Amino acid sequence: MKKRISLALAFVLALALLAGCGSSYSSSVSSSTAAADTAAAEWYEPEESYDDGYYESKSDYSAAQTASSSSALESANVKVIYTASMELETTEFDASAAELKSIVERCGGWFEQNEVNNYSTYRYAYYTVRVPAESFEDFCAAAGGVATQTYYSASSDVVSEDYYDIEARLATQQTKLARLQELLAQAENMEDIITIESAISETELNIESLTGSLRHYDSLIDYSTVTISLREVYRVSDVEQPAIGFWAKLGAAFRSGCTAFVTGVQSAALSAARNWVGWLVLMLIVAAAAVIIVRLTRARKSRRPLPPEQESSEAENEER
Repeated sequence: MKKRISLALAFVLALALLAGCGSSYSSSVSSSTAAADTAAAEWYEPEESYDDGYYESKSDYSAAQTASSSSALESANVKVIYTASMELETTEFDASAAELKSIVERCGGWFEQNEVNNYSTYRYAYYTVRVPAESFEDFCAAAGGVATQTYYSASSDVVSEDYYDIEARLATQQTKLARLQELLAQAENMEDIITIESAISETELNIESLTGSLRHYDSLIDYSTVTISLREVYRVSDVEQPAIGFWAKLGAAFRSGCTAFVTGVQSAALSAARNWVGWLVLMLIVAAAAVIIVRLTRARKSRRPLPPEQESSEAENEER
């Protein structure tokens, strides 16, 4: 019995080494580990090998990398994460926000983040939208039409290799857990029981971690992520300006300067209108300070002594 348990523990050790290197085999495996693998294989031979399905999926992934059509990608079961980012400007913020919400619902998505801020008199919204991967392109086209689109970027990230690697490691850990549970049922020595239970706990933690990673990947693959910024403006930007020469650029610079000046004057007027009480108090303080300074200056001049010549002339005038 002890010999069989020792052989089984050697087999479990071999599985742990396989899981640590992620289903890839190294040519530098030590002779003692190889001997343990051989002994374990003689003691236990599984009916089915999980490696076959893994390498089949990997070969599918490699073949799919050379395919250019989406049908080839789907047939190879390639795992792709789609993301996009866009910036929108609008003069009708409420209408654009409502239309965007309707598009999200129509495409079967939801708002992962919905943030609206009010800067001065204009509003700014930031959305993180999750939509089904099959509706990604349609949603981006529809969302870009709710307002003036000033920026757009889309990307796709193929994660098949990482995904199938995690799948293989998960299968390894599950096989290891099943063998450890069988060994625990057969163990009679308390030391062996404690060792096997510790290995079971560690394996269960690994399975939970790998399962969580797969769920995270599934969420990103099944539902694409689109970030949208919607900004309320007084006038939308001209994003389709044609290429122009020097004189046209100079004229555009003058027009831009005039527009900036008018905008600055308008902003100053609006600021003064919003803060007229403060300006009025400031002006009253300045006027009061000026009056006080003038009065003090006059009083100082009146107390200043007269020159001797002017005093003698004033005395003579009084005697006469």
